[in-house]
Amino acid sequence: MELEREIRQKSLCPSDRFLSRLKEQTTKPKKFGFAVDHDYFRFGEDTLLSVFKTKGLSGVPDCDKFMCHLESIYVVDVARGSGCGTRCLDMLTAISEETGCVIDLFCNPFVWSCDGRNAYAMESFEQLWRVVFDPKWEVRYHKDSQSELTKFFYRRAGLVNMCLYDEWVYGRDKSEDLPFEQQFAYIPSSLKAEYRAQLDGRLKIGECEFCNRN
Repeated sequence: MELEREIRQKSLCPSDRFLSRLKEQTTKPKKFGFAVDHDYFRFGEDTLLSVFKTKGLSGVPDCDKFMCHLESIYVVDVARGSGCGTRCLDMLTAISEETGCVIDLFCNPFVWSCDGRNAYAMESFEQLWRVVFDPKWEVRYHKDSQSELTKFFYRRAGLVNMCLYDEWVYGRDKSEDLPFEQQFAYIPSSLKAEYRAQLDGRLKIGECEFCNRN
């Protein structure tokens, strides 16, 4: 069985290998009691993360083959400070190294709100999971809130800054942009050279056409 698993893993592209290993090390919460397809994973007792393949990144034609996007990590509020987030990120970077898959993400702190103004604490994983699909609840981003802390969190884990913007930023006010220093990627040492070359332009801080548009 183990040999069959290894053979199957080697036949997959890095992003598929990453998601396969992630499923093995986490659990998939049921939606409304049913095992339906979604991008959420439960790590441990108190951490929910959303991960899916990166798609449509200009200049990176094979991004869906070797990149996965970490949309969010949310630790239940009452469990914060216990190291849950750090352990989750350490797991993700370890899988990245194992599979040769890049992880990209926006460092953009957020809260949950059901009235459009106030932030509400999630007291249990069950409460958090209920609000994810409840239309009364919405994610509210805070660009500056705890940004230094969250940037340190990702840099400590070995992530580097990389532009994740694309053509969708044109036509909107540049003041809405998330600073380049809050766009991150974990680039594993096991990444194939042919894939690494596709990221060169996006790793040149201060030269990105999307971040430096007029």
